[in-house]
Amino acid sequence: MRTRQVRPDKLDFEYELLITKEHDSVIKKDYILFHFRTKKVFESFEYVINIIPEIDAANKKLMFNIEGLSAPVIDISKSGNAGYTYKFFDFKNAEYELDLLKYAKGRLHFKFKVTPSAIKITKEPESSFIKVFAEVSYVSKII
Repeated sequence: MRTRQVRPDKLDFEYELLITKEHDSVIKKDYILFHFRTKKVFESFEYVINIIPEIDAANKKLMFNIEGLSAPVIDISKSGNAGYTYKFFDFKNAEYELDLLKYAKGRLHFKFKVTPSAIKITKEPESSFIKVFAEVSYVSKII
């Protein structure tokens, strides 16, 4: 009798992107944080997602090209999700276009709106390799 093969559950999304407003207490300035991570948890390493950002703040266009994963340079390994963060300081309270590219998956077009109190996703594609979340509310720490 043959044993049934066990396969891992298929993930709805390969990546997650959290967009939040944060504050840098050293330079006393707010910024938008783009935190990418994989849905998959890796056992041997906490990999780094290789992403090339192309930011056009004047035209309110942001593009992130997701190229793949690389192993971190560390002495001790630990498990976890692969990740990448980008801090966008030159933002205005306006609507932005966000394009996410991944080889063999194509280009995804999103729009999000930045207000003094929140970030809201205003447009997202029907099918996607990434789930985008935005913070609901924010209180600035600039005095």
